[in-house]
Amino acid sequence: MEIFLFGIFTILFLFTIIIVLKIIALKNVVYKKPEILSNKKILTVYYSNGGNTKSVGNNLQSIVGGDLKEIELTEKYPKNIFKMSNIIRKQMKEDFIPQIKNIDIAQYDIIFVGSPIWNFSISLPIKAFLKNNSFDNKIIIPFITYSGGSNKAKIVNEIKYLSNTNDIKKTLFTFENGFFLIKEQIIKWLNNL
Repeated sequence: MEIFLFGIFTILFLFTIIIVLKIIALKNVVYKKPEILSNKKILTVYYSNGGNTKSVGNNLQSIVGGDLKEIELTEKYPKNIFKMSNIIRKQMKEDFIPQIKNIDIAQYDIIFVGSPIWNFSISLPIKAFLKNNSFDNKIIIPFITYSGGSNKAKIVNEIKYLSNTNDIKKTLFTFENGFFLIKEQIIKWLNNL
C-alpha cells in the first residue's frame, strides 16, 4: 500500500512540475503580429456546441482583431449530450451535411476556422461551412479543440479537401478551451505562423 501511495504522489508531483514549467514558459510569451496578418481583412468563424471552441475563438479574435462569427445551424442539435452524440454518429456515417445560416466571406483575406473534434473528425457544421464557400485567394488558419483523441494530420487534410484549397496555415490544436492560459497559447501559435 505504501508503494502504491508513493507512486501516486510521485506522479502528482511530476504532473505539478510539468504544469508549473508550462505556465512559466507561456507567461513570458509576447505577441508579435505575424506578417501574414498585416493589412488583411480577418474573419474568425467557429462552431461550438459546448463552449470550448467559442472560448478559443473569442480569445483569438480579441488578439488578432477583425470580425467574429459563430456558425448557426438552421436546425439545432439537442442540448442532451447523449441524444446529440447519437444523432451525430448517425449523420457522420451517412455523410450528412447540416444546413447552416450563410456567412458571407467575400470581403475577407484571412479566415480563422474553429471546430471541435467529433468522432476524430471536424464538426459537421464546419464541414458545411467549408463546402458552402469558395476560398479562392483566401488563407485558412484552423483552430481545433478536443477533449479526447485526435488525428491531427487527418483533420488538416479534411479541411484542405473540404475547402478545396492548399493555402492552409499551421493549425492550433488545444485541449478543450486550452485548459489554462489560452491567450498565451494562442499568442505562441500566432507568433509561429
